[in-house]
Amino acid sequence: MSIRVLNQPAADVDHKAAVGQSVEPDGPVHDRRITREDVPDEWEHAVFEAENFIIEGPASVEIVDRSGQQIQMEAVADSLDRYLESTREPGIISTRHDDVPVGVPVWEWTTDEGVHYETTVEDEEFTLVANLGNETTKSKMARLRCLNGDYGGYSVTVYSNQEHRRNDGTRVTVDCDLHAVTLGHESQVMNPAADFDVVDFKHGGVLEAQIRRRLRRRRSLAGRVEEHL
Repeated sequence: MSIRVLNQPAADVDHKAAVGQSVEPDGPVHDRRITREDVPDEWEHAVFEAENFIIEGPASVEIVDRSGQQIQMEAVADSLDRYLESTREPGIISTRHDDVPVGVPVWEWTTDEGVHYETTVEDEEFTLVANLGNETTKSKMARLRCLNGDYGGYSVTVYSNQEHRRNDGTRVTVDCDLHAVTLGHESQVMNPAADFDVVDFKHGGVLEAQIRRRLRRRRSLAGRVEEHL
């Protein structure tokens, strides 16, 4: 049996690019960093400078999602402490299920205006408060996409430790580990009732006017009716 040496360049690869050597790029350079020119002026502070960027909303609702799974809220409640408090296996906030951290979950947040938000599991809903960072390109992009509406839905990543199946094929998770809550467009997340809003970005507790309008509508009678359609 032949032995394949994996750390050697293939026959059709320029030997100048062998392991341990460096070469100058001879093609176009793709710079994927986000710059201030990419961001509307009114969002510059929120994306680049704000120490905290807070989002809040239902991360999971006890309904059958688009994959045919239902996660019981009791299972989420039992896994919540580890998700928020573990130092060895902390839960993360990611984007599009790629499991690269762009933020952290937090138990609670109070705005400069005195509005209080909490991470809770009550009745049939898991509500999550999260703080997005600004130290990497992905976290800056996450902030921008939350502001422009590209991201508006939560999706939970759980390992189903125990589940049962209903006669209709629904998988019901009764015990789980919660590993990540990811951000994506509200039309694409698995649980259509899981959405969030930007509720604060520091310093100063400034809320962009468009976000204020969305929050007011969500809390209005019309907004509640829309959520149930």
